[in-house]
Amino acid sequence: MRKFGIKGRYGGALKLLILYSLKESPSYAYALMRKIEDLTGFKPSSGAFFPLLRHLERHGLIESEEVDKDGRRIKVYRLSRRGLEFLEAHQPQVQESLRLAKSFKKFNEMGCSRIFRVIGELVENIDRLNESQLEELRRVVLDFEYRVLGILKGDANV
Repeated sequence: MRKFGIKGRYGGALKLLILYSLKESPSYAYALMRKIEDLTGFKPSSGAFFPLLRHLERHGLIESEEVDKDGRRIKVYRLSRRGLEFLEAHQPQVQESLRLAKSFKKFNEMGCSRIFRVIGELVENIDRLNESQLEELRRVVLDFEYRVLGILKGDANV
């Protein structure tokens, strides 16, 4: 069965983008989330981001240190030597993740991320639609698919 959403196809990209961002400079978690958002146009969810930081630290790819900032203790993350070696060994995947990040950012800047909201609304409400509405929805989706794929293929007759 095919996974719905982007996580199944692009889930490993977040790991590489975190490591890549920490290669530039150490960072605390929320600043690191902003760096990822700057790269991709999407803010990673805390529910995915923080467990991934713990996973990377547990596997020795990043290290953390608690420091005082404005009177409170925060963790600053940095790329470990092992993390740097990992990045260097996975350069093609890092470059692909950066390419995807740039594409996601452009996708978001064009307003295309609204598609996700619409799909969510559709999934939530599809059982309320009558047969006529469902048939119209099928036609709209097929037309959308045809037109988008035509644009991607360079078809001028879309």
